[in-house]
Amino acid sequence: MVINLSKENKKIAWYNSGSIITNLIIGIIVVIIIFSQSFALGNNGSLELFSSIINHNSVYLFILVYFILLKTPFGKKNFNYINILLLFIYFITTITSFLTVVQSFSLNTVLDFVVNFMLLLYASHTLFRDSRIWKDLHLDSSPFNELSNEWYFYTVVVISVFLLAVNLINTIVVSGVVLSILDTIYLVLFGRYIYLYREYLEKSNKTVKEQIENVVEENKDMLEDLGKKIVDTTNEVVGKVDKYIKDNEIDKKATEMGHKVVEKTDEVVDKVGQYIKDNEIDKKASEMGHKVVEKTDEVVTTLEDIVRKDLGKSKKSEVEDNSKKTTTKKTTTKKTSTTKKSTTKKDSNKKGDK
Repeated sequence: MVINLSKENKKIAWYNSGSIITNLIIGIIVVIIIFSQSFALGNNGSLELFSSIINHNSVYLFILVYFILLKTPFGKKNFNYINILLLFIYFITTITSFLTVVQSFSLNTVLDFVVNFMLLLYASHTLFRDSRIWKDLHLDSSPFNELSNEWYFYTVVVISVFLLAVNLINTIVVSGVVLSILDTIYLVLFGRYIYLYREYLEKSNKTVKEQIENVVEENKDMLEDLGKKIVDTTNEVVGKVDKYIKDNEIDKKATEMGHKVVEKTDEVVDKVGQYIKDNEIDKKASEMGHKVVEKTDEVVTTLEDIVRKDLGKSKKSEVEDNSKKTTTKKTTTKKTSTTKKSTTKKDSNKKGDK
């Protein structure tokens, strides 16, 4: 609970310490919007001025809303969520600048796309470090996370300066020069904002580690003393137990008790053996075994006699059945031959009459 409260306080301290850079960014965005519209519209009406602001400076307006929200309690409480809004704005801006490169390839459009892409990488690998999104998207394993904070910032500054030089060469009007310088100032300030936040996170993590190390270092002696006391107390208890055992001769008593148990066990074994001999239990057991064997043999013999008798009866019945079948066949054969003879005589008599 203490650690969570300290983190919340550090975030509030970051907003307070970062108020200077956010105020500068808000101011430069307002100046860019005012100058760009004043150069573009001249003396047109207020309604046309408002519509032109929305059409030509929509990205700056969204970013202005983002930094104004940081000044409110709602923005401080939902800092990680409004960072998603900022990343979405720069994602759309990067896609738009890439399409511009495809449609109209030039050094100016290429540098504009590169600086927007670098700011998108820089912001995504910095603003989400202290949020759940960092873990869910596994941004810690991203190859772009290996690049240092200084590398990102100075890369954005160098590309912005090159873009300013190209814009100054290509433009021939005062309005183009002023807006190019203001855009470069904004890019440097926005990169500096991301740089300061990442530096703050790194210092916060170092501070937490240093606090833990300080706590360990401050309590190191106490922990060592506690360990020594535990060891001394353990040794003291072991010594007292050994002394008690020696004073009361517990080891000797335990040995004597063991011998007594062995002696009593031998006595019980001897008594059981003597009882068996006195009552001739072994002889009775052997006689009982012989009787069981004899009875078993008798049962087996009786079963064999019964089986033999049943087999003899079955064989006699089969013989009788076979003899009956033979007699029946003979009788049938005689009747058939007699019938054939009578039929033959009748046929001969008929032929004689003809």
